[in-house]
Parts: sequence; C-alpha cells; structure tokens
Amino acid sequence: MGYIYMSGSGSDSRQSGKLQAVATRGSHLCNGLYPTKPEDPFVKEQTSRTYHEFTEDMAEISVVFGNYYDQDVPTPNPISVRSSIEYPIGNTKRIPLFTTSGSRAFALDPGAKQMSDMASVNGKKGTGFYMYTGISIPDGGKFPRGLVAWNSRGEGMKNADIVDSGAPDTHGQFVYHPIAIVGPSAVPGNIIVADSIGQGAGDNPQDRGFIAAGLGAEFPWIRVAKGGESSYDFRANGKAMFRVGLLKYGRRAFVHYGTNDLMGKSFDQFKSDIIATWQLLRDFGIEEIYQFTIPPRTNSSDAWATPENQTPVSAKFAKGADRDQANSWLLSNPAPGLLTGTIDTASAVQHPMDTSKWDAGTTKDGTHPNEVGHDRMRLKFIEYLKRFK
Repeated sequence: MGYIYMSGSGSDSRQSGKLQAVATRGSHLCNGLYPTKPEDPFVKEQTSRTYHEFTEDMAEISVVFGNYYDQDVPTPNPISVRSSIEYPIGNTKRIPLFTTSGSRAFALDPGAKQMSDMASVNGKKGTGFYMYTGISIPDGGKFPRGLVAWNSRGEGMKNADIVDSGAPDTHGQFVYHPIAIVGPSAVPGNIIVADSIGQGAGDNPQDRGFIAAGLGAEFPWIRVAKGGESSYDFRANGKAMFRVGLLKYGRRAFVHYGTNDLMGKSFDQFKSDIIATWQLLRDFGIEEIYQFTIPPRTNSSDAWATPENQTPVSAKFAKGADRDQANSWLLSNPAPGLLTGTIDTASAVQHPMDTSKWDAGTTKDGTHPNEVGHDRMRLKFIEYLKRFK
C-alpha cells in the first residue's frame, strides 16, 4: 500500500502518482454491528450495492475493505468478502475484484484492512458505478455496517450472494461496503475527519452531510467520521488506530471537531487537543488541513421553532463563552504551518443576533443541523472550495 506509480512502469503517465482517493463515498464502517439486538435474525451472507462516482479519468482502481467498526473496535470474528464493480452502470458483465495473490475471497481477521489488486475499469470523470460487496460470516458471528443503501441512488442489499449477478431486494438499511476506493493519481484525495455532523446526522439522506455534499462528485473523498467523537478521541486510546491507515490516501483533510470536545473540556483544553490532532494528521502525510467552526448547541422549549426559546446546553455554549472564543481563535490563523485554513460554516446556521443560538429552521435537536442547516453549511463550504478548482 502506498506505492508510487511512475510513468513508464506500466501505468498510464496521466495517472502517475501516489495512491489517492479517486472516487466518492469511501467511508468508515461507523454504524455498529449486525445483528444489533438479540432478537435480530442471524444473517450468514449479505451483498450490498452502493453507488460511487469517479472524480477523474481512472484506468485502474483498487478497493479497500475493513473488519472493524465505530471507534476502531475489531469485529469479534473473521469475515470473508467478495466484490465486483458494475461499470458502466447497466453493464451485465461485472468486473471482479481479486486479492493481490489472485483470490476472489478477501479473508479479514478482526481489525484487519485489505486492499484489492488493481482492477481495470477505464472509468471516466463524473460517471457513476456500483460496488457489489458480499460478506459472509461464521455461525453466530457479526459484521460491521456503515452507509445506508438508499433506493434513490439505486442502492440496496440482499441476504444472498449477488456479487456477480442478481439484484438487491431490500433498501434503506445500513450495509457493509468498501472503506476506500483508490488509484494512482496526482490529484489530492480528501479525507473527512469528523464527528456526527460530518458523518451526516440530521441530513436527508442521513449518511450524506454538508462536507460530503459540498465535495460532491468534483472531489474524491474518504470519510473516517464517527458520531459522538471529539478531537481527543480521534488520537487517544487507539480509537482511530485503524482509520489513520487511510490518511495516506489523501493530501487534504477537512476536520469537524469541537462540539463534543466542549461538552467535556474547557476552551484551553480544546486548543491543546485540536492542535495535537492536526499534528497527527500531518504525521500521517496530510499536507493541507482545514478546520470547520463549531455550531451552537442548545435546548429548546418549542422544538427549535424560534431562537428566542433556545438556551445553551451549558455555560460553555453561552454567548461569548468557550464556543464563541474557540471559533474566534480558529478564525485567527492559530497555527501557521500546521492549520492551512478555517471554514466558517457555523456562521451559516447560528442566529445573526445571538451566535449561541441556531437560526430558525436549521436544527431539529439543537446539536445537529437539519436538512436546511446542512444545505446552508454546504453552500458556505462550496464557496471555499472554489479556490481548489
């Protein structure tokens, strides 16, 4: 992993470069294990179909699979994975994926990651493709899940082997899927390092979120977000010990941490923790780091219909207190040479007259932006992204 593909070594010179993310929706398996509850029926075998898009012309790609979940907890049992690619969409002959030793089956012990051999796809920028990812587990076992397979994207799943032929029969469920789609590229990959807001909580669909929506199909991305996470969590106690291995597939990181930090720590502690997290990203090869500002966090007596009936969840989120101070600090170029830039998406959803409160119609729970809030933040982010085009 991390090989350099040089012009004249058998790789197209237009694709010379380090392995980078080259498509959309590579994502961490952040939604627990199945079976979830004791009464859930055991599923021995399941195949998901997930939608992705090429962000540049790409002759060959590799796909990465993992056997861990949430804050990098190893799945308690080994899993076996088989996979194929439907491209162009509608093609009845799918492109099989193989291990680097030539096997169709990827055997992953608990905590393992494994990258496929290169698959020749001749992908074209802006076109979509389906990944079929089949997983089988031992009797009594479990498997990790992440994205939701939405019918609106042509996605789905079936409790059977449909890797090489067949169609899903169920939609709207969390599924197992690739954690990264990479290829030799000179174009920077983008890594989303974030909490539940960056994971998409509150948006529709719930696994999108303003960061992924802003990057869209123009920028390749891998998301290593986890709900409830703070910047301290990402680097401490092994809670991202497997996810950091995906940082090599990006040269830019977009970071959305802060709201969970300030629930348990002071502004000064947050400063220390976030700087250490930025440094960790640098240590793993990220060249550009962009931090988002922190949105409000409130309670409400009228279901957040009006700003007037909101109150901060704690003194740290009051007007002029730790959150406001943290945002001012983030916008002050606090770590030259480490932090590349700050993107003020919080200003898109906070009330213009009282920054400690959500603007009307931008949240349903006081912690996460709703669809309207995510869209406002997306538009703010898109304005910032224009400098990269």
